[in-house]
Amino acid sequence: MQRIDSSDNKKLKRLTSLKQKKVRLKENLFLMEGFKSVDEAISENAPIDMILVSDHFMETNKEYCRRLEETDYPIYITKDYNLEKCSNLKTPQGIIAAVNKSEGSLASIISRGKPIIILDGINDPGNLGTIIRTADAFGFGGVLLLPGCTDPFSPKTVQSTMGSILRLEITEINVGDLNELVRHDYFIYGMDLKGEDMVDETFSDGKTAIVIGSESHGLSDSVVVNCGKLLKISMPGSAESLNASVAAGIVMHKIAMK
Repeated sequence: MQRIDSSDNKKLKRLTSLKQKKVRLKENLFLMEGFKSVDEAISENAPIDMILVSDHFMETNKEYCRRLEETDYPIYITKDYNLEKCSNLKTPQGIIAAVNKSEGSLASIISRGKPIIILDGINDPGNLGTIIRTADAFGFGGVLLLPGCTDPFSPKTVQSTMGSILRLEITEINVGDLNELVRHDYFIYGMDLKGEDMVDETFSDGKTAIVIGSESHGLSDSVVVNCGKLLKISMPGSAESLNASVAAGIVMHKIAMK
């Protein structure tokens, strides 16, 4: 474990800069913060570039830090205020990891033959992270992001995935790529308030793709024309619509437990 004291240290500046999307793209890295997130990254044998811990974390987690030193990951210790500058959390937990991005590909996700969730214009990091986490929980084969979606590797999104970002393949696609799903026998459903009631739908096999749009705008017209069928979630209450991540969770549960 090496010590970093200077706030001008290049490694500290590099970690701080990973809050910016352009830097994440250039460096092919993203941040994972907090004890649980970093520990899960280690358990998953994630391609960790470096781990930074604060003096306070070291003092209060001595046994854990000893185990950290037994790994092959580069580990650095710094003053609390230095780590806080690198953190994206209001209350930093004293440990941050920079992890190499291992994005999936459309071909790889299709090859799994499992259900797929497709997102259209989901620009809220919390919603995107929750959907990724739910897709992981229900055994989906991957998440496809159409234009207008927020960065899945932003700090807020990563935090919301609760570690699922490490296990699920995620990739960006264009509307034209939906034809590739159909070519590989996937049936594409779009969730839309004008669709048929989902409760009556029978999802026959794993090759099912569900498109979820934003709560405010719904599905793009260019996406709707590529859907084989539109479905809706019946709501006997008074609310006009559901949060995108809630709607996605209901649909994924229906498909997974058919």
